[in-house]
Amino acid sequence: MVTRLKVLMSAYACEPGRGSEPEVGWQWAFQMARFHEVTVVTRANNRAVIDRALADYPGAKPEFIYYDLPAWGLWLKRHGLPVALYYFLWHIGVRRHLASELGRFDLIHHVTFNSFRQPGFWWFCGRPVVLGPLGGGQICPWRFLPRFGSRMLPELFRSLSVVGSVLLPHIYICFHFATRILVANQDTVERIPKRYHNKIVRMLETGIPAGMVQPPPHEPVARGGAVKFIWVSRLEKIKACSLALEAFAYARKAEPALRLTIVGDGPDADFLKATANHLSLGDSVHWHGRVAKDDIPRLLREHDGFVFTSVRDTSGNVLLEAMAAGLPAVTLRHHGAAEIATDETALRIQPSGFRATATALGEAMLRLARDSELRARLGNAGRQRILDVYVWDRKGEWMNAIYHRIVPLAHGESEGLARPQ
Repeated sequence: MVTRLKVLMSAYACEPGRGSEPEVGWQWAFQMARFHEVTVVTRANNRAVIDRALADYPGAKPEFIYYDLPAWGLWLKRHGLPVALYYFLWHIGVRRHLASELGRFDLIHHVTFNSFRQPGFWWFCGRPVVLGPLGGGQICPWRFLPRFGSRMLPELFRSLSVVGSVLLPHIYICFHFATRILVANQDTVERIPKRYHNKIVRMLETGIPAGMVQPPPHEPVARGGAVKFIWVSRLEKIKACSLALEAFAYARKAEPALRLTIVGDGPDADFLKATANHLSLGDSVHWHGRVAKDDIPRLLREHDGFVFTSVRDTSGNVLLEAMAAGLPAVTLRHHGAAEIATDETALRIQPSGFRATATALGEAMLRLARDSELRARLGNAGRQRILDVYVWDRKGEWMNAIYHRIVPLAHGESEGLARPQ
């Protein structure tokens, strides 16, 4: 009989339906509740949404402990205290709040926030500690920074803080007491001191529900006559929609019938629309605006190719969603995208200067537009990669194997389960 462990999971961000890190925290909690008795400590302001979701959930559920700082901490947060500092203080408070209860758990697992610079305060616990999957080690390519305008200095400061993280003493303490350090991408591996690399297991922090993986879509180009690309993300500098627009303008010079849909909103919306006008793209670009998360798979299947241009991302959940929909992708070959997509599933471009990268992306878009067999081959391979590597249930099985390897058990070892790289 396989032993069910008592697991304490730290998930500051944990909320269903939000996407990003709240969704990551939520998914890991429920995945591991399939195998173990999981208790999740999270913020008290997540309680209302979590309680509603728990009431309708039919399967095995984790238990939740809700904690926030006292009134003084919440007052400071409402009056400008940076989130990173509040999160730091929250972890100190959680550790004190749970000090008398840690002995009842077999294992402690820190999930969110997933920044490698703040992986919790789970040292001197007397229990195995799993950190991650952690990310945040990636920095924007330097040659893209001039494109950030007023955001250049904050982005530069962030990049310098990532590089300088080796000076933070608490990182060394956290990694020293960790039993396993799960890391989402190679950029973050390189930020972790080499003395701890023997503890590292590579695993992307996010995944895809099995129900989102669709059969290859009908060929939309056969219905509309024009090859249609889609770009989905927040309209902000690090997502580099301007790069997609420049690439599309390059491709459209050779294939005027091409179409591009931009899905999302954000602070750069007006700037990007002005950029499209400057490039004389006219009605070849459709600005869809923000859509509900549940509508994104449908929109993806109405297109022929997906363009992913984020210049700084731990992973790229929308790239997973596009591959799950069977769409071939044109993407940058760095950060999380380099982990998710392979040369068998996407046309990948190594970022260099802005203009050169835009031209290379545009040429890749032309290749996809002109070759329906290539689109089908990449799309089918991408969908299969999602099934093999990134479906949440599969990731839960790998995490369960990691738990069993680090907690001494008489039975239930899962040595035969290997995680694809």
